Amino acid sequence: MTRRRTQDERSAETRRLLLEATIQSLMEVGYANTSTAGIARRAGVSRGAQTHHYPGKMDLIVAATGEMFANFADGLESLAAELREGRLDLDGFFEAAWDNVLKGDWFYSSLEIIVAARGDKELRRQLAPLILDLHEKFEATWSRSFVAAEPGTVSARVAMNLVMNVFRGMAVQAVLRRDERYFREMLDALKAVIAVHVRPAP
Repeated sequence: MTRRRTQDERSAETRRLLLEATIQSLMEVGYANTSTAGIARRAGVSRGAQTHHYPGKMDLIVAATGEMFANFADGLESLAAELREGRLDLDGFFEAAWDNVLKGDWFYSSLEIIVAARGDKELRRQLAPLILDLHEKFEATWSRSFVAAEPGTVSARVAMNLVMNVFRGMAVQAVLRRDERYFREMLDALKAVIAVHVRPAP
């Protein structure tokens, strides 16, 4: 006999569907064309259910952004754990991290939101704590997983933050420039530069 889901379980599933639909909408039609009606339709839930859980577009966007950031940080920490355990080398870590930025849904969806926040003071105010929390999670991962070759020159924290910022810039370029060789050359150069300054923690 199939167990009936509790109200809490049904609510959690509805929220999950709405957040996934929000991310899909941002990816496919952008921030300006994302609407609550469109999100509810994509999620397959009623407008009443949508407004019950997330009353407006801002609520959906902020919740979806928090979910995206948390998922990406968790994925990065999982890769770093493999590095710490010796199941992944430094080269493999960089390759996998770049692949997650380029091909995952988090970066391009968050890019839509960040551009929108530039001209929307309230959106910017609500997103600021989320980006700070994301960066804190990144830096916790860096501190557990990497050490500087020469701490007085370039710290592991600064080096790895630089890597992530270069990855984001490359991913923006990749929207219009579909040139695998171009990005491969930059990725290999970045790995060579960073390897001089950072190594996996013992």
